[in-house]
Amino acid sequence: MFDRFHALLRPSRLAAVLGLGLGLALSSLALAADAPGCKDLNDLKRFEGSSIVFCDKRDFAEYTLVNGRFEGYDFNAHKPLGASVTEVEGRLNQLAYAVPVGPSSAEVFRNYKLDLEAKGFAISFEAKGADIGRGHGSFFQDFGPGGQIFGYSEQFARYAVASKEVDGVKIWAVLYIVDFQGGYNPKFAPAKGQVMVRLDFLQIGELKDRMVLVSAAEMVKGLNANGKIALYGIQFDFNKASLKPESKPTIDEIGRMLRDEPARKLYVVGHTDNVGGFDFNMQLSAARANAVVAELVKAHGIAAGRLKAAGVGLLAPVAANDAEEGRARNRRVELLAQ
Repeated sequence: MFDRFHALLRPSRLAAVLGLGLGLALSSLALAADAPGCKDLNDLKRFEGSSIVFCDKRDFAEYTLVNGRFEGYDFNAHKPLGASVTEVEGRLNQLAYAVPVGPSSAEVFRNYKLDLEAKGFAISFEAKGADIGRGHGSFFQDFGPGGQIFGYSEQFARYAVASKEVDGVKIWAVLYIVDFQGGYNPKFAPAKGQVMVRLDFLQIGELKDRMVLVSAAEMVKGLNANGKIALYGIQFDFNKASLKPESKPTIDEIGRMLRDEPARKLYVVGHTDNVGGFDFNMQLSAARANAVVAELVKAHGIAAGRLKAAGVGLLAPVAANDAEEGRARNRRVELLAQ
């Protein structure tokens, strides 16, 4: 029944729940068996006696949203098929719960639905078993925590997609529940028939728009006054060094400045936040700086000898990395006078 959920102790608006630092609180009945680093999202509930056995959190991720029937699964591309498949991106939190042996998946599913609706979510699609379609088990096995625990019980699965908007922030909740039938995971072994729950939450729109265009004249002023200037208008594909089209205005201004001042030489320095680890961010920041230099040489005819690219990754933050606002400030390209 619905009262078998236990409420969190500290209610809050859902915009704060899924974003900005993820303020978290445990219920009085939460088990100590939660996996290290895994916690409920604030203001959300878990089924009575459940424990979090797996979790994953990414501040910015690509996610394949299936807001309808699955029509199969492309094992080469690792993507579900169907008319309802949409690629979205944003802050992603994924939790996998083990429900104690006893309650049915129907009861657990109903409780989660009621709780989502009580929080203002609208259910846009729900189905069970064969009505979900084909390939949903493979999707939840391949993408997100739990692996085979969610991959081998398609005929015993229940699925729902819900969403809401808070202050312009779009929040998607994807619920996948199975009566476990088989599938190996070295970190957790459910009993056959035990209910397992996957909750994926994607928040779209919380990231601040930092793409402020700095003019060539402002770049000159900053370089002359401080020896450097930080630019937030140069944007890259997620976890890649590919320049996004919206970077063009800022690149154009750098090119204009360099043409107007033919004696000026610059270091182009890439900076990242701390998400992803040291080695990855050092390599990524250098690759992004090189991409900017290459674009200035190719598109604006700037002599390569006037520019030197470097990447310092997460080593020179201008803000704390413990919240997205700070991480967004740390992701930048700086121009330094040679």
